[in-house]
Amino acid sequence: MNLEFGTRAIIALAWSRELGVPDSALQPDREPVALFVPSMGTDGVQVLHLGDHQVVRAPEALLPMLRQAPQDVFLDDRALVALLHADGSAPSVRSLGVDALTYVDSPFEIVESDSVVVSTALSDLEKLRDRSPRDDASSTMLSGCDSCFVLFPEDQDLPVAAASYWAPSGLLADTTVLTEPRMRGYGLGRYAAALVVDAALSEGLIPQARIKDGQDAASALATSLGFELVGSLLNIKLHNGL
Repeated sequence: MNLEFGTRAIIALAWSRELGVPDSALQPDREPVALFVPSMGTDGVQVLHLGDHQVVRAPEALLPMLRQAPQDVFLDDRALVALLHADGSAPSVRSLGVDALTYVDSPFEIVESDSVVVSTALSDLEKLRDRSPRDDASSTMLSGCDSCFVLFPEDQDLPVAAASYWAPSGLLADTTVLTEPRMRGYGLGRYAAALVVDAALSEGLIPQARIKDGQDAASALATSLGFELVGSLLNIKLHNGL
């Protein structure tokens, strides 16, 4: 792994605080742990794998059953959904998928372009979201956005690509990229992503890209910018009050 040890330590600290476990619990130099923690005010089950560590966060009523579950259940969202259905504690269960957790700690060389104009206005990001397919736009939030870079062709006034990040923990910068479908394949998303990665690193943040199963283009983009896989996050949505 090319990520510096200090980077991996910050990633571990951020996730420890996110999931409510001791700050040192998930550090990369510690023996592997498998933790089960209660969720407060949430209606889901999360399974984090970070290096060799595992954390399962779920409503407290489900924890005794989950502690007895075989390990392979926590590696497959379909198996976990089936277990929750079979238990009957949460008859209405839906997988939200598995996110690959990838990170980078060094900037990508940016070659300035003469063919695009770059805006950092949130209103321009909103314009691009409004012109994008709903599923694509939903991955790019406006609320809480800390920085964005929106690309316009030099001779047009409609945005064609953007990248943004938000950093609620003050440690990790969740990055997203949005490109108008007809403009994909020209390197615009990659250019915008390189700008936002550089901005996040300049602020002392660790860029994080969450990539869902099947998002091959997003995975290829992240790899091209030097993002490395460190872990995964499985999310299950519960209904019926749990």
